[in-house]
Amino acid sequence: MNEYDGDMEEELHEVSQEIGHRVKEFTEKVHPLRIALAGIILLMLLGAIASAWYWAIPRDDVEIETMYLQRSGHIVLTEIVNDGSRAITDVTFTVEFVDSSDTVIGELQVSFDSIPGHTSISGDKMELIVRGYTVWDEYTIEIEMEWTNFRGDANRETFSHSVSEAQSATFTDDCDGVTWFL
Repeated sequence: MNEYDGDMEEELHEVSQEIGHRVKEFTEKVHPLRIALAGIILLMLLGAIASAWYWAIPRDDVEIETMYLQRSGHIVLTEIVNDGSRAITDVTFTVEFVDSSDTVIGELQVSFDSIPGHTSISGDKMELIVRGYTVWDEYTIEIEMEWTNFRGDANRETFSHSVSEAQSATFTDDCDGVTWFL
């Protein structure tokens, strides 16, 4: 072993001793309770950011959830979900139950002046029950929704779902993506 290798080894030993000494000093100064408290504060800060996005930043986010059931006829249950942070207005919602020859055999139409943000609408007036038609034929559920977003822009979406052999089916339709204020 030459003199250079010995000096290098001694220098590395001194550096590692210095690093070890500094780590020891740091661990004596920082208490585990302080680390836990910093973690909690960080989680609260992230929660505040997520809440601001969900509740405060103006945005439109409208979905239509539809459930089809075959019982003693055909049952179509619908729900309008305004997951945006602002109200939508002038809402017109239409559901048509159409047979294979494009004949409308059941229809539902409702209107709402306004649907507030973070609200969903469902219930008896959003249900369509069609009796007296065979469950073995091919049918289509046609959904149309018109509304005005928080910017004053008129929107119109149309969705179509085939339910020919299904005894039950669930559909989620996203209306025109998300409209951000920014």
